[in-house]
Amino acid sequence: MPDPVTELDVARAIRDGALDSPQRHHNKWLFKLRYTGTGISYRPSIDEYVYRPPEIYLNDEFLERIQGQPVIFEHPDKSLLNTDEFRGRSIGSVMLPFIQGDEVWCIALIYDHDAAELMNTTHISTSPSVAFDADSIRTTRAPDGSRLLIEGEPSNVCHLAICEAGVWDKGGPPSGVDHGNKESQL
Repeated sequence: MPDPVTELDVARAIRDGALDSPQRHHNKWLFKLRYTGTGISYRPSIDEYVYRPPEIYLNDEFLERIQGQPVIFEHPDKSLLNTDEFRGRSIGSVMLPFIQGDEVWCIALIYDHDAAELMNTTHISTSPSVAFDADSIRTTRAPDGSRLLIEGEPSNVCHLAICEAGVWDKGGPPSGVDHGNKESQL
């Protein structure tokens, strides 16, 4: 990498696989995070399947919508941020969003060192907060009788929460925080 190495240089190198996530850069950490998955997943907390259409998320417009979004620690009780929740939960921001396969990923700047440590141990997944107008979602029943929510275009993209396990892990192990395999190179 050319000197001087900026946070954008580091973010691009992580995105492109030249550096592993996370990397420390001056007063912050840069993490590769899954912003959202697409397709079908299950939300056990509300016993519901959800379908998130790839064509709504895997495009430049959605990437522009999430650039600069706050990264917070755990979702607030009411799911959307307000002033107090933002002040109490904010740990960083989305810097460089990109598409990887059928998911939206980003490089995030994490300023909270304690949160960065937890992102390496217990809180190793992500969960986006999006809101919908009532006419942009519909529900139906799957053949087994379970509820299926089919999402449309989100009217509000609010934040990305760091959590222990996220819906877009799709029932597998937590995978929203990329940890790479090599040691930090900075």
